[in-house]
Amino acid sequence: MISGENAGQDLFIINDDLRELIPHFVVHQFDELQQMESSLEAGDLKEVGRLGHSLKGAAANFCLDPLSRLGTAIQDVSKLGLEDALKPLVKKYRFYLDELKLQVS
Repeated sequence: MISGENAGQDLFIINDDLRELIPHFVVHQFDELQQMESSLEAGDLKEVGRLGHSLKGAAANFCLDPLSRLGTAIQDVSKLGLEDALKPLVKKYRFYLDELKLQVS
């Protein structure tokens, strides 16, 4: 479990008007996550930051505030060049996507 997350509680408040679009968003974000993990492994923090920026905006469009805030954190930490600090954030990204996938399935 990720620190600060409560088991048994929904992590996201999903707008009913957007609910049917969320599975498509999740599939796309898993692709972006794989790119982010590969970029982090290769030390390409600029690409990690770009993907964090993309996550921030995409999640905001779906009113998924925890993911949007995480995207902002990834973008900011990437700009600072703190590779070791990015690893738990990217891990949290995977956790959030897994939770979102469960919540909409």
